[in-house]
Amino acid sequence: MNPGRRRIVVLGMVTKMPVAGVVWQTLHYLLGFERLGYDAYYVEAHARTPSMLMTREEDDSSRIAADFLGAVMTRFGLAGRWAFHALHADGRCYGMSAAELRQLYRSAAIIVNLHGGTQPLPEHTETGRLVYVETDPVQLQVELHDGVPATHDFLAAHSAFFTFGENLGSPDCGLPVPSRFPFRPTRQPVVLDLWPPAPGEVRTVFTTVGNWRQEWRPVTLDGQTYSWSKHREFAKFLDLPARTGRRFELALSSHTAADQRMLEEHGWAVRPGLGVSTDLDSYRRYLSISLAEFTVAKEQNVRLRSGWFSDRGATYLAAGRPVITQETGFSNVLPTGEGLLAFSTVEEASDAVASVSEDVARHSKAASEVARECFDSDVVLGRLLAELGERAPWRRTAATEPAAAPVLAADLVLTPVSKRPTVLPRRTVERVLALPLPSAEPAVTDLTTSVVVVTYDNLVFTRMCLETVLATTGPDVEVVVVDNGSRDGTPAYLRELAGRVARVRPIRNADNRGFVAAANQGLTAARGAVLVLLNNDTIVAPGWLDALVRHLDDDTVGLVGPVTNGAPNAARVPTTYRTYGELVSFAADRATAVGLVDLPVLPLFCAALRRTDYTALGGLDERFEVGMFEDDDYAERVRGAGLRVVCAPDVFVHHFGEASFGKLVPTGKYAAVFDANRRRFEAKWGKPWQPHERPADDEYVAMIDRIRDVVRACVPPGATVAVVSKGDDELLRLDGRVGVHFPRDDSGGYAGHYPSDDQEAIGQLEAARADGAGYLLFPRTSAWWLEHYAGLHRHLESAHAVAARDDACVVFSLRTTG
Repeated sequence: MNPGRRRIVVLGMVTKMPVAGVVWQTLHYLLGFERLGYDAYYVEAHARTPSMLMTREEDDSSRIAADFLGAVMTRFGLAGRWAFHALHADGRCYGMSAAELRQLYRSAAIIVNLHGGTQPLPEHTETGRLVYVETDPVQLQVELHDGVPATHDFLAAHSAFFTFGENLGSPDCGLPVPSRFPFRPTRQPVVLDLWPPAPGEVRTVFTTVGNWRQEWRPVTLDGQTYSWSKHREFAKFLDLPARTGRRFELALSSHTAADQRMLEEHGWAVRPGLGVSTDLDSYRRYLSISLAEFTVAKEQNVRLRSGWFSDRGATYLAAGRPVITQETGFSNVLPTGEGLLAFSTVEEASDAVASVSEDVARHSKAASEVARECFDSDVVLGRLLAELGERAPWRRTAATEPAAAPVLAADLVLTPVSKRPTVLPRRTVERVLALPLPSAEPAVTDLTTSVVVVTYDNLVFTRMCLETVLATTGPDVEVVVVDNGSRDGTPAYLRELAGRVARVRPIRNADNRGFVAAANQGLTAARGAVLVLLNNDTIVAPGWLDALVRHLDDDTVGLVGPVTNGAPNAARVPTTYRTYGELVSFAADRATAVGLVDLPVLPLFCAALRRTDYTALGGLDERFEVGMFEDDDYAERVRGAGLRVVCAPDVFVHHFGEASFGKLVPTGKYAAVFDANRRRFEAKWGKPWQPHERPADDEYVAMIDRIRDVVRACVPPGATVAVVSKGDDELLRLDGRVGVHFPRDDSGGYAGHYPSDDQEAIGQLEAARADGAGYLLFPRTSAWWLEHYAGLHRHLESAHAVAARDDACVVFSLRTTG
């Protein structure tokens, strides 16, 4: 034990189910937490008799269980850090004493109730750190839906809730979402180096390990019964050996002689499951020398599409063995097609078996990649800790790999309290500015990539940006920061940061040269073969840079950026996060997306390109001065060189937006710069500028449909409705009513910017009335106007009537009242 390390307790039930799969599952949690810098402790306090370890009723069950645990924990370096609390018998503590156990509970950073298999005791709950980790979803969610008091009381003792049902809450998931308990998705962690590929040749057989009949846990939901037993699902695929001509073997428990004869008649080999599962090494070897895993899931997870994925399947993948498994909705969150293949029908299962058989090497390599990207204990447990507000003290990485531990607190709120300019909650600002500086790093070697950031005041945003960049990239990545004459402490921060981290290279301008000139200054000074331009009001998540740069391996791509929460075009995706921890999880979930999306314009808040292309194209056009339209212009130039402008759906970067340019809105300068640069763009390219199209996500489409219903009910046909928009013409299609943009330019199109203040907003309103607008509509996406332009809101409430107020919109009749 290291007295300086924080402690995590895992409550498990290994001695109740002392089979290798359950032991390995538990060890991966313990050893995974260890490798993140914690002291991990294992405790059994479940009050279940260890009957599988007993041979006679008179056996000393507690001693047998303690001996079993002691041997396992000692083998894996956890001697002295385990306890068996014999609540099924006399309550005696083995391993640790009762006093040591009580002190452990009080001192633990987190107590993990693995499987939810332990009934919480007062000593588990008194610190408010008991965390529920559910490895088998469905029954508990159904019981909560049915209002079972005991289930509610059991969960209420916990402070956070995680589930292997990763599809819970998705539209295609039939499980009811508990309203009282916010479940977060998680999955099996695997310590990858414990599962090396098998030496020598693997067998030419598809295998799995499991129970055949488990008919004691059916659930009923809305009149439908869902079985717990796998044999019902296997029955759908009995003809697979005959269909494919391949060998299949099941290491089974809980089956009868008749079950085995039936399987063998259909071409399935059957061997005793306990012959594989009573020894950790035999179990691991059995998996690792298999050609691949073929298995089904329980009917509950299949029909309800819970998103559950097997801990055993995760270890097959870690050993480099492909997995072919029945679809439960996990394809919504895990990459499938190579290495991991999902099926629902016998035809799909046959195709998957054929695909693996025809190219085992390709699928084996892909299996290892899926394990590394999705099941590595560093990744899975790091995310779980981040969502609990825990910053892992240390993360095991190679010298050239980025440190993936979260740099910001998981509960740090990212939602602004106001926009234009963007203002963060006071507590968020205080916490960020109070952070210690990153640890010292040596000089950059073997430089590959340069990240260029332009700063102008806004120290709190700059710190979140730079420190998440440093935490998620390695020593081969330099960070060039061009400061445009900041006066808020940013220069002193950059000097101190560069003094500690040699790969940070600040460039100081005495005054504000504007975004475009400063960006060119940084790009010119950068030394990497890949250049990344990044706004200082962004936050990046682990893995962002490698994933983004990897898309430049495609020679057709000239400029690539991520998807984000804040973009005016198809680079924007719907988001649900509010805190940094939720952002990290959201970004990790996006990492399984595939393909590239070609865009007319790539917002340059985050964009990567090859140095060779930058040299050929030249820098950003400095005629666009402080900014705006330089991204439209650069996209035209990239395409003119025969290259694609794309965004990568598998990379997500948070963008606050308007941290700097938003300050120009109240002064009126924003509108002036916008108009001037639009004229420059149109003159340069000889064509009118087109507003960026907003992506049509399902929620946005539903909002527009509802707006049309509201308008039909409150606005007479033929009337003119001014719609507060950002140039989306779809909002103007109002079924027989005339929709116009608000605010508008002289030609009647979207003005492209907002009023500078209330007076200008009211003036534009009166101009719209004079042009015939009888109604003013605020979609939900523009509801912030009524708060930001409080004077306009008061004017509307006093001089005009509310024609309709709905979740989708507010409509004012512009006829004068009184």
